[in-house]
Amino acid sequence: MSPPDPEKSNPEVNVGDFLMSLMRSKLMDKVEVVVLYNNLDKTIRSEPNLIAEYLVKAGKITKFQAERILKGKSRGLVMKEYQVLSVLGRGGMSTVYLARKNDDKLNFVSMKVLRNLKTERQDRLIARFKREFYIAQKLDHPNVVKVFSLEDFAGLNYMLIEFIQGKSLQKIIDESGAISQDLAIKLMRHTLTALAHCHQYGVIHRDIKPSNIMVTPENQAKLFDFGLAFVQGEKDEDLKIIGGKGYIVGTMDYIAPEQSYNSVEIDGRADLYGLGCTFYHALTGKLPYPGLEKKDKIKAQRSKEKSEPITNFRTDLSDWFVELVERMMNKSKDNRPDSAMTVLLELDLMTPPPLPDWVDSDDDED
Repeated sequence: MSPPDPEKSNPEVNVGDFLMSLMRSKLMDKVEVVVLYNNLDKTIRSEPNLIAEYLVKAGKITKFQAERILKGKSRGLVMKEYQVLSVLGRGGMSTVYLARKNDDKLNFVSMKVLRNLKTERQDRLIARFKREFYIAQKLDHPNVVKVFSLEDFAGLNYMLIEFIQGKSLQKIIDESGAISQDLAIKLMRHTLTALAHCHQYGVIHRDIKPSNIMVTPENQAKLFDFGLAFVQGEKDEDLKIIGGKGYIVGTMDYIAPEQSYNSVEIDGRADLYGLGCTFYHALTGKLPYPGLEKKDKIKAQRSKEKSEPITNFRTDLSDWFVELVERMMNKSKDNRPDSAMTVLLELDLMTPPPLPDWVDSDDDED
């Protein structure tokens, strides 16, 4: 593990401040800090950066924790029974951290912490955050990231979520460009089973995109982030929370045309449009409508003009698969497949999934 970045630490912090901040963080208690300091080599006792580096190398704290403590920012490194270890990702309204139980070094979770704006908008953000949790709680599927609990501590609202090792599909595209057809089919199949489960409970995700699909080292796809999700039949007078006519909810590069007009008068076919755009991006390495400003992207999604054909970028893909992706991206919902299950059955017809491990395909009956 690399040492703390001195540029991110406070060069003016003294040893006393550092040790006090370490105690306030609750990562180490007063006795542990005193014993630590007394056993330090004299050559580093007066250097907070060197003490922090020593603690990181010894596995006592993480690099992220060290950098926070060197800045005197001890608050939030221990949240109830969980230690916050590092940042996994940042969004507009929340930050996701890697965390683990204090008494279990192998029990990792993701911790999604809502920003505290300290403005009148905060109540609305908390309402959305709680709504996201209750919607996610409806779901229980191996291809949907599990949400465990909704918590609050020291004025912060956060969720404990299943930690998934791997990368988002967006990161895979960013790092490697277009993906293979075999991988795309596998990931699409997993995401479709997740969507079929969501739609069964009336949950429309409304934000299907590569950054909301996690891919494990075994190439298993898991759908997550239900912050913009909508439950069909849901009633709420505050359209600023659930969306509706006049409120555009979603990501412009992947949003279905009908969702851009009225984000609650939709069904599962809006998610299929987002999934089509997602795999257009994954197969070509290009956005459906690249290089446009936000307003122009909305106009492009609403227009009859199709994205540049996938075959202009790839000649190694099966015709049926290209046709399927482009059909999912049809501007008219009535011309798309009617459900996630329909697309899944079509995939299975063209490329049957692997047999379960317990089936021995080499055995022939007499």
